[in-house]
Amino acid sequence: MQRLTDREYLLYSRTMLLNDIGEAGQLAILNSRVVIIGMGGLGQLVAQYLAASGVKHLILVDHDNVELSNLPRQLLYVSTDIGKNKASVAKRTLSRVHSDIHICAITEPFTDHSHPQLAQLITHNTVVFDCTDNIPSRHSINAFCVNKRLTLVSAAISAYQGQLFCLDFANQVDGLNHQGCYQCIYPLDTDLAQTCSQQGVFGPAVGVMASMQALFGLQHICRTFDNYGILLRFDALSLHWYRAKMSRDPLCNVCQQPHLKAQNDEF
Repeated sequence: MQRLTDREYLLYSRTMLLNDIGEAGQLAILNSRVVIIGMGGLGQLVAQYLAASGVKHLILVDHDNVELSNLPRQLLYVSTDIGKNKASVAKRTLSRVHSDIHICAITEPFTDHSHPQLAQLITHNTVVFDCTDNIPSRHSINAFCVNKRLTLVSAAISAYQGQLFCLDFANQVDGLNHQGCYQCIYPLDTDLAQTCSQQGVFGPAVGVMASMQALFGLQHICRTFDNYGILLRFDALSLHWYRAKMSRDPLCNVCQQPHLKAQNDEF
């Protein structure tokens, strides 16, 4: 049975003080493998939280380069990184801070052509974090996770409006997926809000969504998460959270399951 080293006991001691996590939960984190697609405002912070929490295998996917306008909210990057690939820069920086983790950087867009490369790196319990800022990528990632039966943790924010959900395609009961998928919520022909590059975004609001996304993923890894199939929406102006239960769309051509059943209960 794997045991924590003395250094790991000290390093992760505050996490293991939580009764529902303990040593077993921390070992689950150490043995986990995650994919982060999109290393912008969301992804670069999610990667930092996961690496610091003890995730030892990170696969970072992004084809974009660091730009000057990224620096106010993408705090992993500095001015000397401008013009360099985000996934590569993130790998270099995180490896310097956390020398014992294994990081793979994929510098190509997440498309049907890049799926085979990524598929070779994943295992059945890999957790995928969708941190992209465009609708086509989110649909492609959703389909990939459905087909590979992976757990998907998705977050997005535009202007002051954020959304977050976790779908566990890895543990469907008898192949049934009662929670639906991203396509069930937003069919391809849905008229959605623009990306943050078109509509603007406030840095701290991005941080809120990224922190919550990392929290969802780590709780799932530790088996303490129980909010699968719940869509959370965050209004950064009013500081209110809203939730809605997701369900299957029988006409969905991705998972062949239901529409979001809007139960907008403020909390």
